[in-house]
Amino acid sequence: MNGEPSWHEPVPSRPPTASVTAVVRHPVDGWLSVATGLAFAALGPFATRTAHRAERATLSRVNGGPELQVLRLPQQLGTPWALPAVAVTAFWLRRPHLAATSLMCLGLVQAAEKGTKKVVRRRRPGQVLEQLVLRDDAPRSDDRSYPSGHAAKAACVAVLLVPALPGWVTAGAAATAALTAGTRVHQGAHFPLDVAGGVLMGTAVGSLCNFVVGRPG
Repeated sequence: MNGEPSWHEPVPSRPPTASVTAVVRHPVDGWLSVATGLAFAALGPFATRTAHRAERATLSRVNGGPELQVLRLPQQLGTPWALPAVAVTAFWLRRPHLAATSLMCLGLVQAAEKGTKKVVRRRRPGQVLEQLVLRDDAPRSDDRSYPSGHAAKAACVAVLLVPALPGWVTAGAAATAALTAGTRVHQGAHFPLDVAGGVLMGTAVGSLCNFVVGRPG
């Protein structure tokens, strides 16, 4: 009566709005961060030593290959502006979780890289090997080599894209990150152990940010 629903008439309920902002913290992100973080820490003592003969031989083979300017393209994924570019694009595409994780990773991965290089004082290949071709922006000064910042940032970007984009996009990003790591060896900027440590560090930081911020529900 009077336009009011009776007691036995169900009142239409509003659709739940919690799902719009709900996030899910996947345990796999946390475990992946712990596993890769421990592996990265385990490589530290090996990186403090002089590069092993096998490691030097691998560097010489890769560095002695032909000049490939095309490798400069995947290398951009490991530059300092890669994570800010992902954050800006995520804001534009209305992907707040990806934007948040990108900004969080930007500070963490740079802090981890700088902090590690202060402890692990490994010299660059150009300071150790005489016959070496330094390409592009490979440092010619006495700079620290472990870990590779390019490899770390590229791996971090690839990990952040997993919850946000289709599988074929993330697979392409992972392949590009691996190519970025190999490019740094080809350029003579890092030993193989340096890029391996960078990939582990970037994966650990990216997985940690995915776990802390959570994935869209």
